[in-house]
Amino acid sequence: MYLWKRGEKRLAALMGDLAQHKNMTVGEMLEETFLHTFEKVSSGGVASPHTENTLSYIKELKKKHDIDYDCHASYRFIEKTNTD
Repeated sequence: MYLWKRGEKRLAALMGDLAQHKNMTVGEMLEETFLHTFEKVSSGGVASPHTENTLSYIKELKKKHDIDYDCHASYRFIEKTNTD
């Protein structure tokens, strides 16, 4: 099943780097992340598959890939259509 319809290029690059850092494929990393969102934690949020070290590495990757948007940015992304 093909799932990736759209992807912001900088985010896709970050995901590739992060998956490599975690010794996973991008698909495995996405699956792990998605499954963690199903698990509620006692503080009222959801579980994260990332350790403090990994979260620190993600901050570095965001700088490396010039990602200046937050977790709600997908609502603001605009898909380009092919008008050939």
